[in-house]
Amino acid sequence: MTKKITPTRIIDAVGGTAKAARLSHSAMSTVSDWKHMEEIPPYKLVLLAYPAEVATKGRVGRKKLFPTLWSQIWPELENVK
Repeated sequence: MTKKITPTRIIDAVGGTAKAARLSHSAMSTVSDWKHMEEIPPYKLVLLAYPAEVATKGRVGRKKLFPTLWSQIWPELENVK
């Protein structure tokens, strides 16, 4: 069973609220709001996508987070599963 990729899962994967705030250049209160609203703005999610992918060994991957845009954001992933 695959877990749903939620904002909380992404934030926890990168090391919690404080680290997600640093990585996304956001306030900790803003990151907490993302968890409660269950949405990370796409322009901030781009900054968290790679750290989340590394931390989860690909389970939360850039291609999964941006299924229609990943090739425009990260063209180097073209030949990566």
